[in-house]
Formats: sequence, structure tokens, C-alpha cells
Amino acid sequence: MSKVIFFGVDLHGHVNPTLGLVAKLIERGEEVIYYCSDAFKDKIEQTGASFRSYRGLLGFGTHDGTGIDTFLVFADFLMDKSRILTEALSEEVAQLRPDYIVHDAFSLWGKRLADQLGVPGIAFFANFPFIDEMADRDPEFFMVYVLRAEGDPLYEKNKGKHDIYRKLLDKLSRMIALRYSLPPLNIINDVFCSKQPLNLVFTSRSFQIHADAFDDSHLFAGYSLYPRQEPVTFPYELLDGRPLVYIAFGTILSELSELYETCFSAFGDSRFQVVMSVGPKMNAADWSGAPDNFIVLPYVPQLEILEKADVFITHGGANSIYESICCHVPMVVLPQVFDEYMGALMVEQAGAGLYIRNKQIDASVLKVAVEAIVSDPAYRENCRRVQQTFEATGGLDHAVDEMFKFKEQKVYDDAY
Repeated sequence: MSKVIFFGVDLHGHVNPTLGLVAKLIERGEEVIYYCSDAFKDKIEQTGASFRSYRGLLGFGTHDGTGIDTFLVFADFLMDKSRILTEALSEEVAQLRPDYIVHDAFSLWGKRLADQLGVPGIAFFANFPFIDEMADRDPEFFMVYVLRAEGDPLYEKNKGKHDIYRKLLDKLSRMIALRYSLPPLNIINDVFCSKQPLNLVFTSRSFQIHADAFDDSHLFAGYSLYPRQEPVTFPYELLDGRPLVYIAFGTILSELSELYETCFSAFGDSRFQVVMSVGPKMNAADWSGAPDNFIVLPYVPQLEILEKADVFITHGGANSIYESICCHVPMVVLPQVFDEYMGALMVEQAGAGLYIRNKQIDASVLKVAVEAIVSDPAYRENCRRVQQTFEATGGLDHAVDEMFKFKEQKVYDDAY
């Protein structure tokens, strides 16, 4: 039996994809210690892992800027948190004497602690993977969908020039390296991805944009649903058999009252029944005027609702899209931030739903999109097809096999 430390980030969409992997490692005899924020303690301990707290030192959230500004602020956030957490946890982690470390791609401190201890490090992508090599295939895609540079004066001035992405990335990388007194780095691969010699990707190659950019250091492990024993009740008795639309925009964003009102207008008194999860930051008064065919709650058991849903209206986070596909539920995707735009494109290209590009969402557009999906069984069948590609990767059993091989080879190489 080996001891492995997981370093996660405190977002449901980043913790949930790891639960099945943690449970599988424990099933295979590993001792797992999982660092995260206190709100995730129960969820993590249900897998059999030992929970360790970040003690309030992390705290992922949102930034109100746009485009390149947001990208740079987030890079700075990751670097600063990495410095804080590496210093705070260094002695404690050393005393735990892990045999290897597994960390979220955003958990740069996990990579640094593995390097400090001289133990194998494995990264995992809980979000939609974006690596610098993707830009070599399509720099314009990276500028628009990853850096979100549209409207930025530098981008607009140089739009169409093939080297604008590389120049901009080099500039941002130098800024971060200078600020933290580091040698030259690549802000994408070294900060946002914390890339390791082995990187787990919770999808299949066929569902990944620019999959040929991912070399053999990236292990595509598909996506597997893991049942979550969540302390939330839901009035299932109110579900009456009408076509069910599920609406949720994740747990990070707030200030979505206008979008929720648009949903009320689109589906109020329609032939659909609607379950809407609005998150813990909304007040009950914000949905007091919900139509009678709506069930509106701060939080709902997503997997259980997806099992009953006909359509999922989502912001396009990786966790939501993968879970929807595994439940064979087609989507209407309204991306709001960062890699969600990539997720929307992936859904569209796979025929697993519709990507709504309108910045101002109109109720009639939403209604037409849902009607189109409900009336065409091809969308659900395409979800089923993608889910089969997840299974074809070999799933978590194959991923754990490869993790063990990597760990053993790394130990052997270091010894000789």
C-alpha cells in the first residue's frame, strides 16, 4: 500500500470529477489524504479518503474584469496562492511522507511540493483541458476562446497576424516570472496546467478540441459518474411527468437574476416542467415570482435530476457537461466565463446540444432551442455516442493502472 496526497481546489466542478478516482485508488489498496477547503470535507470523506483542510487559505472565486485582464489576474491569483500554500503546508506534508502526489492542474502548490519532496507528481484536468500546444494548431481559437481577447486593443490592432498569440503569451509569461522572481516560464503550461510527466484528462480524445496537441504524457481517462451522498432534499413528488427542463449555472456565479427572469419568460406556463438550481447566493425573494411549473431551489441533487431530465440548460462547466453526457441528456449551453466557451464548442461539434452565442439571451431563443432538442432524438443519441467514447478509454481502472506504472518507473529512475 502506498500513500498518496491529493491537492484539490474548492470548487464543486473540480472536486466531483476526482471522487471516483479517489474511491478507486482506495479500492486498490492506497491510502489517500485529500487537501481541500472545509465545505468539501463530508463529500471527500465519503470516498474513504482522509480529509485535510487548507485552513481558509484558498478560496476560488470570480473576477469582474474581462478578457486578458481576467486571465492575468487569475494567473496572479494562482501564483500567490501557490506561494502561500507551499509555505503553509511544506512541513506538514513532509511529515506525512507521501509516496506520490496528485494535484489539480490549478494547484500549482501540489507540483511544487512534489518537487520539494522528490516524489512523483501527477496532475489532473478537472476543467476542460487547454494547453499551449493547442495554439500551434489554431492561435486564433486560443485568442478568442482561452485568452478571451476580443475587444482588447492589442488584439484588435493585430487581429489576423499569426504571431499575435505567441507575442501576447510571451509578454504575460514574462510579467508573471518577473513579479515572482522566477526563471522564464510558460504561463499556460506552467501556471494554469501545472503540467507533469503524467497528466490525467477526464474525457476522451474524440471529445477533445485539438486532441492531436496532447502528447503521450496526457492520459485520457474518460468520465465516470460517482454517486454523491448529498445532504439535500428534493420534492420528487412534484415531478408530474411533463418533459423536464433542468436549469443550472454552476456554484461560482451570482448576479444572474436577469438570466433567471429570462428563463421564467421562456418557459413559464409552457408544456415543460422546469427544475432550476440558483445557487446559495440568491435570496428567496429573487424567485418568489417563479411560474407554477417551476421548482426553484438554491441547490438540487444534480445527478438525480439529470436522470429524469430531457434538456439541460447550463453554463457549460466541465463537470456539468460531462455529467449530462453520461446521463444522455442534451444541452443548451450559455457559457459565461473562461473554459466554458470551449465546452460549448465541444457540445456543438459533437451534436450533443446547442451553443447559444447571444450575449443578451432572449427568451424566444431559449424556447426555440429547447423545442428543437426535445423534438430531435439525434441530440440524445449523440450524447450516448460520446459517453461510449468515455467508456472506451478504459476508465478509472486503466487510469489507476497507468498511475501505478508511472509511480514505480519514477521511483526506479530516481534510484538508478
